[in-house]
Amino acid sequence: MTNDKKNYLAFPAIAALVLMLGACSADISKSNQVLARVGDKEITHAYFERQVADLPEPLRESSLQGEGKKAILDGLVDRELLYGEALKKKVDKGVELNRKFEDLKRELVIKTYLEKELGSRVTVDEAEVESFYNNHPTEFRNREEVRISQIVVPDEAAAREIQEKLSIKREFAELAANNSSDQASASRRGDVGWFSHGKLPAEIRDGVWKLRQGEVSAPFKTAAGYEIYQVTDRRTTSYSLEQVKEVIRAQIITEKTQKELKTLVAGLKKDVVVQVNERLLN
Repeated sequence: MTNDKKNYLAFPAIAALVLMLGACSADISKSNQVLARVGDKEITHAYFERQVADLPEPLRESSLQGEGKKAILDGLVDRELLYGEALKKKVDKGVELNRKFEDLKRELVIKTYLEKELGSRVTVDEAEVESFYNNHPTEFRNREEVRISQIVVPDEAAAREIQEKLSIKREFAELAANNSSDQASASRRGDVGWFSHGKLPAEIRDGVWKLRQGEVSAPFKTAAGYEIYQVTDRRTTSYSLEQVKEVIRAQIITEKTQKELKTLVAGLKKDVVVQVNERLLN
C-alpha cells in the first residue's frame, strides 16, 4: 500500500477524532441546557432540577438560596467523577450491586404503580386546608421552633474527631463548612433552618429538641453516616393560613394516601394467600 493510500485511509479517523475533541471542548457558557460538563458527560438543567426536587422539603428551598445552587452542582460534578472512575474499575459488574439494582427497580415499580393507582383518589380542596389550620392552633399559632445546624460525616471515627475539635472550642459553623459531607448545608456553614418539634426527623427529634441554644448533640447514626447537631436559635412564632397552606395540603395528602394504601393492600390480601413462618422469624 502506498503512503498516499495510507494517508487517505487515515484521514477519516483523524477527522472524526478532531470533531470529537472539538465537541468535548466546546464552550457551554451559551447553552440553555448544559450546566456543566465532566469529560464527555453533561449535567443538564433538567437533571439538576430533578435532583433538587428529590431533596427533603426543609432543604429544598434553602438549597436554592445563596451558594446553595453552586454547592449542589459541585456535588453532582463530584458524583459524575466518582461514577466514571467506578465504571472504569467495573464496579457495576458486581453480583451484589446487581441485587441492589433489582431491589431498587422493585421499589421504583411499586412507587410508580401507587402514583397511578392512588393519585386520582387523593384530592384536597381549600375547605379541607382551612379546616385543618383552624383545628390545629398549636401547630401554627405561638409555635415553638428551633433553628439547627448540622455536620454530616461518613463514620464514627470522623464523628469523634469532630467532637474533639468542638471540645477545644472550635466553631461549629467552621467545622460544618470544612468537614460536612452534606454539600448543601456545608455551603451555609451547617444551617438547615427552622423546625417545630413535630417537623424534626423522628430519629433526632427528642435529642435535638432538649438542647439549649448553642448546645451540641451527641452524634446520631443515620443512613447518611453520623450527624451532629447544634441548636443556634429558638423562637415562638405564628403563621397565617396563606403562609402554610401548601404545607398543610401536603400533610393531608400524605395522611389520605396512607389510608388509601391500607385499603388497597387489605383488598389484595383477600385474593392472595399470605403465609408467615413465625418460627423462623422469631
